[in-house]
Amino acid sequence: MKSKEKDEHLSARISGVLQSHQRMLGDGVRNKLLFEALKSCVSGETRFLDIGAGTGAWAILAAKLGAKRVVAVEIEESLIPIIFRHAQENGVADKIEIIHANSNHAKIRGKFDLIVSELFGGDAFGTETINSFIDLRNRFLAPNGVLIPQKLAMFAVPARVEKTIQEIPAGLPIKCEFLKSLKLNYSQDFFISERPKIKFLAEPKELKEIDFRMVTTAPSLNNLSLSWHLANLSEANSFAVFNRSTFTDEIKMDGFASQSWGVEVYEFQPFAQTAGEIRFNLTIERHKGNWSVSLPSHPEIPPQSYSPVFAFARIKMAQKESRHRKFNPPKNDGEKADSKSNRKALKKT
Repeated sequence: MKSKEKDEHLSARISGVLQSHQRMLGDGVRNKLLFEALKSCVSGETRFLDIGAGTGAWAILAAKLGAKRVVAVEIEESLIPIIFRHAQENGVADKIEIIHANSNHAKIRGKFDLIVSELFGGDAFGTETINSFIDLRNRFLAPNGVLIPQKLAMFAVPARVEKTIQEIPAGLPIKCEFLKSLKLNYSQDFFISERPKIKFLAEPKELKEIDFRMVTTAPSLNNLSLSWHLANLSEANSFAVFNRSTFTDEIKMDGFASQSWGVEVYEFQPFAQTAGEIRFNLTIERHKGNWSVSLPSHPEIPPQSYSPVFAFARIKMAQKESRHRKFNPPKNDGEKADSKSNRKALKKT
């Protein structure tokens, strides 16, 4: 990549990077709990490694807590000077080694007593994330070393969500049933400001847990299934799915209370039945996952199934039936031919 193109690429990313890390630094729940975990683990003999260091907060705190060695690894180029400036502001710039690299490619001497890593992104249980944790654990974690987080668990719960897709269009005397039926095939990410819209109708249950200290392969995310008994089935219109992170044996963070962690909401058409059992079945696969909701206590009621694949298929079918005109942009080497073709199309219509 040429220098100018590289600068343009970097410039285009900065706004999104700053916004993302502003949200994380503003997450008081996450910050307080992870800081407590650090304070319980860091001593003057600690060799500390932060993988995916972000703005450098945990590396800086480890240095201020007196860690013997502190290394911060970050792949995002625009964050490297931010880590350094923050280290300067806090008087620990000479105590932190900053490495610009993907953790899988980084070559770092020695082992570490404490490794902090939040390499989750949007694929916390995926193969790439799990392989990264296995790699950093095998290459960098000292015998009897501590890995934070230790575990990550995924929970689900039947819920009632206010202002669902069923309520659009707002204030307009038209129907949009096709869009609504398509949108139901995609989950929605609810951040902290939208959490009050979600009402739990039962106790959350664990869908899947992974222990980063012992995992050797990515877990299967096919046909994850849970059931609940509800006093009023008709009240449920969605399932909320969120993660719970175990930093230490005593310190855990519920993702539903976190500002920087999203909550996935899977909507469905409410059932008319009252009391009974409701079952949620989920398969997580990027762009092709699916989920379904059924009523085991009412076997006569057909289950509802959703997937982005279904939405895509319906769009393609409707596209063939849609009456419309299409104009292709002219190409440099055939602009006249394209313009002539477009003029003919206009005359025919």
